[in-house]
Amino acid sequence: MKQIEQKTIDLLPNRKSFYLMRVLIVLLWSCCFGTVLAQSNNSTPVRELTQEGVRLYDAGKYNEAIAKYQQALAAAPKDETALSELALTYNELGRNAEAVAICEKLVKTNPDIDASVYVTYGNSLDAMKKSKQANQAYEQGLKRHPDAYSLHYNAGVAQATSGQIPASINSFQQAVALNPRHGSSHMSLGMMQLGSHARVPGMMALGRFLVLEPHSARAAQRLPLLDQAMSQGAVKTGENSISINISAEALQGANGKSKGSDNFGPAEMLLSISSAAALMPPPGMPVPTPIEQFSSRFGKLCKVLGELDEKETKTGFTWNYYVPYFVELEKKGFVPAFTYLVHASKTDDTEVQQWLAAHPAEVQVFQEWSKNYIWPKAVR
Repeated sequence: MKQIEQKTIDLLPNRKSFYLMRVLIVLLWSCCFGTVLAQSNNSTPVRELTQEGVRLYDAGKYNEAIAKYQQALAAAPKDETALSELALTYNELGRNAEAVAICEKLVKTNPDIDASVYVTYGNSLDAMKKSKQANQAYEQGLKRHPDAYSLHYNAGVAQATSGQIPASINSFQQAVALNPRHGSSHMSLGMMQLGSHARVPGMMALGRFLVLEPHSARAAQRLPLLDQAMSQGAVKTGENSISINISAEALQGANGKSKGSDNFGPAEMLLSISSAAALMPPPGMPVPTPIEQFSSRFGKLCKVLGELDEKETKTGFTWNYYVPYFVELEKKGFVPAFTYLVHASKTDDTEVQQWLAAHPAEVQVFQEWSKNYIWPKAVR
C-alpha cells in the first residue's frame, strides 16, 4: 500500500492518498476491463509486468516501475490498469502533464473507471496549480463514486489550497464520515477548523487523529496545536487578575448565528474559565502539571457537551459525529487513557511515558473500544 505525498498549503499535512490493496485492484481490473487481454495470449505477461511495476512503485523505484508499465503497454496499449499505474507514477515523479494526459483518456473512455484514477487526475492538475480544473476532476469522479473518501479528502486539500475554506471543511467531513480511520482527513479537518476559530470542533477532530496516530511524526507536529487550543482563552494580567478572551467566531455557529449549526459557545466559555482557574490555583494547593490540567479540562468539556446535548437536540456535523464519541469516552472513564495516549509522541516527557508504561492495560482497553466504536454514516 503506497501513500502519495504532494506539497500543500501550510495549514495542511502533506497530501496522502491511500490506495488499498493495489495488487488486488490490478488483478480485478485486468479481469474486468482487460477484454483485449482476455483474447490475447499475452494476457498473463501483461498482468505480471503490471504487478511487478506495482511492487517496484511500492519500493520507491519509480523509473523501474515506469519501464515495466511501458513493457506491458507495448503488448496491450489500452490496458487500463497499466495506464492508471503509469499515470500514478508520473504524478509521484512530478511529471504531472503526462499523468493528466493519461487520466483524461482513461476517464473519457470509461467514466466508471476506479476512483483512484480521478484522484490521480485531480492531484496532478492541482500540482500544476490548476485548482479549478482539479476541483472539476474530483467533482467528476464523485458523480461516479460518491462514497470514495479519497476523492472527498483530496478535493478538500485542493479547495483549501485555493482558499475555499468552508468547502474544504465540508469535504474533509465527508471523508471522515466515509472512513473514520483515515487519519489525514481528521487531521486536516481539525487544522482547518482551528484556523477558522472553531476551537471545540477542531480539538475533537485533532483528538481523533491523535488516537489513530499517537506515535507518528505527524502526531508530534500537530499535538502542540491541540495543547494550545485547550489552554487558550485566559491571560494573567496582574498578580491577582486574569483576562478571559473568547473570539466572536467561537461564540457563533457554523452559519454565524448564536443558535446555529455546530454552536459551541457555552463549551468555549467553559474552556476559557478552566484556563483561567489553572492560572490562579487556590493557595496551598499543588499546581497541576500541564498534562494533569489537560486531562481535567478535557474531562469537564466532554461532560458538559453531554449535558448540553441532553437538554436540546443539537445540529451540525461535530455535534452529531464527534461529540457522541467523546461523551461516551468520558462516561466510560477513558479520559486519562485518552490524555496520555494522545501525548505519546512526547517521548522526552517523563510523566507521560511513565504513565503509559504503568497503565498498558488501560490504554489497550481504550484503544479496543475506540476501534470498535460505531461511527454514524449519515450525520445531521
